[in-house]
Amino acid sequence: MTLSSFVGRGPWRAIAFLSLLFQSEAIAQGVEVSPSRAETQPLWELGVGAFVSVTPNYPASGEYRINGLPFPNVVYRGDLLRLGQEEAARLVPVDTERFELSVSGDAAFGVDSDDNELRRGLPDLDPLLQIGPELVLKGRGFGTPSFLGDIALVLQGRAVFSANTDIEIDFQGFVVEPQLRTTFPGVLGLGSFVTASVGPLFATEALQDYFYEVPSAFALPDRPTFEASAGYLGSELTFGLGYELTERIDLFASLRLALYSGAANADSPLFEDAFNASGFVSFTYSIFQSERRVPRRR
Repeated sequence: MTLSSFVGRGPWRAIAFLSLLFQSEAIAQGVEVSPSRAETQPLWELGVGAFVSVTPNYPASGEYRINGLPFPNVVYRGDLLRLGQEEAARLVPVDTERFELSVSGDAAFGVDSDDNELRRGLPDLDPLLQIGPELVLKGRGFGTPSFLGDIALVLQGRAVFSANTDIEIDFQGFVVEPQLRTTFPGVLGLGSFVTASVGPLFATEALQDYFYEVPSAFALPDRPTFEASAGYLGSELTFGLGYELTERIDLFASLRLALYSGAANADSPLFEDAFNASGFVSFTYSIFQSERRVPRRR
């Protein structure tokens, strides 16, 4: 943790700096000092939140949709289970200085095909659920320079499932996503961070079919039959900003740029745009917090 990320913002900088000097002196003299409140967070939080996102209807779609929802905000910062904020949902059985092994999940909204010109008449795209292992190789454990931030090589592999309104779950294949990711904590004060990641995506035939296949029964003169194939799906560059406005209010925003040139199914009649951009903004308010606190991870 850098000094700037510890001392935070505003007039409290001087107080926090004196506190840091006091703790350093006490430690030097062998006095046991508990972590300051600034260095810790509640183990769990319960509250409310809301988000707005603007995303393409599917990868390489030329049409976009806006989604927004209020939601109950549940945060848990355990050693094994981590929920909420930018963590999404993860089980972390192994976390060392050099690497981390976890199982993570994610989700995406569905699309009504009648609201998409190229897909009109085709089956709807149901909401997607993803779950799978994630291996993180931490750069700081291998001596990478500090000016690169908390850099890491992330290897993700996830199974993808669709879920319709009748709660029927269908397997839709696998996606593999290696990433180079870096995080800069404390750039705007205590509790803030900037993160960036870049990497390609590869998908099995089943998932590529889900997005790009045109069965003969749904073919049209300007939408010929197409059989999708496994392989390269595209590459993504993502930037994120987290900001702790107060101890109970958090803001998060992200921008994702995706390039699909050279994708395995660029010849599909449903492949419309080789470049997509999407954005996400969320706000959370913590109503209840545990008395027990844990060290900040960034």
